[in-house]
Amino acid sequence: MKFNQESFNENDEEAKKLLIAFLKSKGHNISNNCDKYGIDLFSEKGGIEYKWEVEMKVKRPWTSKDTFQFDSVSFLDRKKKWDNFWYVIICKETLAAIICHSSVIFHDDYKQKVYINNADRKGTDYFFRVPKEKCIFVSPEEFNL
Repeated sequence: MKFNQESFNENDEEAKKLLIAFLKSKGHNISNNCDKYGIDLFSEKGGIEYKWEVEMKVKRPWTSKDTFQFDSVSFLDRKKKWDNFWYVIICKETLAAIICHSSVIFHDDYKQKVYINNADRKGTDYFFRVPKEKCIFVSPEEFNL
């Protein structure tokens, strides 16, 4: 499916700023990735390096695992090109977040081909639909500091 530049322009910087603030509150030192086609952020904490990919979701608000209206969380297939990273999805309406590690996400059992037809996107894309129990849900109060 075609990349949506307008959505990216509207949400990317805000999502990164929110994730940076959250990670700093947890004691991470942050580094931006200069490669605009690479992973979004790098961080370091306690001598361990982390990689982060972040995106913003709209129109289906949630605040917790209980209020997330689906049994699984959809992660974009095209992000599997990176290895050993944390994938973060932020709810634009509530500023809650879902966090999952790539080692949990990218399993063939979770891969699905999905046809999308909405105002912003139209076409077929591949997603990994991970049971929500395998994801970390972060409340708006904890995530949006």
